[in-house]
Amino acid sequence: MSTDTAALDVTEWAAACRGRAGDLLAGLGHAPGLLRTDPRAAVRVLDENLAHEIPALLDGEEWTRLHTLLTACLGEYLISVHGAHWAWLEDSASPVGGRWVVTGFTRPTARRTAAVDVGALVGEALASEPSVGLTALADRAERAAGVHVVHG
Repeated sequence: MSTDTAALDVTEWAAACRGRAGDLLAGLGHAPGLLRTDPRAAVRVLDENLAHEIPALLDGEEWTRLHTLLTACLGEYLISVHGAHWAWLEDSASPVGGRWVVTGFTRPTARRTAAVDVGALVGEALASEPSVGLTALADRAERAAGVHVVHG
């Protein structure tokens, strides 16, 4: 993927994730921008509505939809709380030549951080847990990024 194409695709990917998360929140009766204005409240709302899904019982299309929604919401949470952004990371082991990651964490400051493959993290959780909560996923992602902070 060329640098120009990657920049355009990142912009489109980020907008699509923001849109999916906003549509989901709006469908649940909340402000579409809640992940941006109050990310912790949004995670609680999403946990109440998504955590009780049972991925093992979902068919392929429903599993893909849940994976996509959780990936979008988790990415938006990390971006809002930690000043991060989506990026395309080339990976020759990937069937599509790369993967979407959240990187560039700026909060908290003065920490060494790592990019987080949000989609892989969500996929692993869906494959191994009877129910998936966004709070637990956010905790794992923050730890993987090196930005884990204690929430009060």
